Amino acid sequence: MNFNKRLDKLRGFMENEKLTAVLLTDPLNQCYMTGFEIITYSRPIFTLVTKDECILIVPGLEEEHAKLHAEYDRIFVYYEHPEKADQINPVELIIKCLQAQKGERRLGIESRYLPFELASILQRENWELADITSEMIKMRAIKSEKELEKMRQVCSLAVGSVQAAFRALKVGITELGIEDAAARAIYQEASYLYPDSSFISRGMNPSGIERTILPHVFSNLRKIELGDGLIITRITSLDGYKGECERTCFVGEPNAKQRELFEVMVNAQKAALDTIKAGVRANNVDVAARSIIQEAGYGENAVHRTGHSIGLAVHEAPFFRFDDNSILKEGMTFTVEPGIYVPGIGGFRHSDTILVTKNGYEMLTECPRSIEELIFNPIAHK
Repeated sequence: MNFNKRLDKLRGFMENEKLTAVLLTDPLNQCYMTGFEIITYSRPIFTLVTKDECILIVPGLEEEHAKLHAEYDRIFVYYEHPEKADQINPVELIIKCLQAQKGERRLGIESRYLPFELASILQRENWELADITSEMIKMRAIKSEKELEKMRQVCSLAVGSVQAAFRALKVGITELGIEDAAARAIYQEASYLYPDSSFISRGMNPSGIERTILPHVFSNLRKIELGDGLIITRITSLDGYKGECERTCFVGEPNAKQRELFEVMVNAQKAALDTIKAGVRANNVDVAARSIIQEAGYGENAVHRTGHSIGLAVHEAPFFRFDDNSILKEGMTFTVEPGIYVPGIGGFRHSDTILVTKNGYEMLTECPRSIEELIFNPIAHK
């Protein structure tokens, strides 16, 4: 990744907005600017971008990790053991770095991720705070060629994980059993293809009439029964970049109502995909999918947006939602996932990750999608 290019772009924004520095507290924005994939908990990590330097402030237990994987100019470390008790306060390190800066006392911050206590301290130090959240969203929304290479890789792994879940499907296996089989298979594949990368695979596999109408729910120990529908979701992360693939499928023959709703969902997704290209407004994609669902009489059962941007986060802006007027641009990546959830019948959702192109889209998660391809033999695989 070209982190210097990203820093140059941010510094251009800083100059236009008369910002002396930018303090990044969102772990994903810090990763975007430095390549440091941060594990967050009680010990904060900060990135301070000035006109001349990119400065990391990290706890002692992350010092070697940052030195090994991050791109930066200077690093300040705070500790929590008595041998270095004189350097225990990360906020003091931020203030020290800021005091060395010349120019207007105007600091760019991310309003959603800046702790109130830290904001109050900065203001007491006479720093004017300016929210840069929207600029960071714009920067991350359009992926570079290096990022798209990573997105294609991670989406291929997501598809492989879904297909591993398909192979595990049978009457009697639990939802967690399916998840375990999918994860084990794709961890083995990823370790062979990308041995030096960080990799995570996770998902959910709600099954049956009552659980598939829950769009977000952890897999549990429910056993798969003959005639069950499932929504298999696999989300993979490779060096921080995310890929998502979901498929509605059946163990044994679906009934007539399941077939009807499946086809409405597939047609809604197709309508959304056919709408996507650079220059289109994001809400038009939602309208295209939703109109198919509404015409079939299930508008009240389509309870979420049609999709979202995806990259370093699984859910990023902009969104395929009825009130999002963002203009699609080449290089943006999205999920496309209209869903229908009908009590007494079940839930139905495919999700695909796509890349917006000038005249359409590139499918990044090519996977079986027709109902005949997604009906699986209920007998255990030999």
